[in-house]
Amino acid sequence: MCDMKTLKAGIAAGVAMLIVYFVVNMIVMAVAPYDVLSLGGMRSATDPLMMLFFLHPFVLGLVFAHAYGYVGKSLKGRPVEKGREYGILMWLVYTVPSAFVVLTSMNYPTVFVIQQVAGGWVMMLFGGMVIAKMSK
Repeated sequence: MCDMKTLKAGIAAGVAMLIVYFVVNMIVMAVAPYDVLSLGGMRSATDPLMMLFFLHPFVLGLVFAHAYGYVGKSLKGRPVEKGREYGILMWLVYTVPSAFVVLTSMNYPTVFVIQQVAGGWVMMLFGGMVIAKMSK
């Protein structure tokens, strides 16, 4: 099920999600700034492992592009509508539980959780639309 089309869709979704993440992050930081590196559990910005942070959207893109091969068959409409619906599903499956864990178990600023939920929603919508468009 993992063919070249799925691989390309996953990488393209990763690029789109990374760009959207940075845009949402800039908006949040302009409205309610906080220092993410001062939060508990965060590595130093100079730690080489922090570069792996930028792979996160690509891993999500590849996993969700692969899953779209199974889920996309049950979605109705044009690729844009299917992509939006799939993006919302991705958001419900990945972002909402993650934000819930952060909210209930970590002493992070509320704006961090808001950024995670709202930014994740936009990020997953764009990722879902890219995957649906490239998988048709």
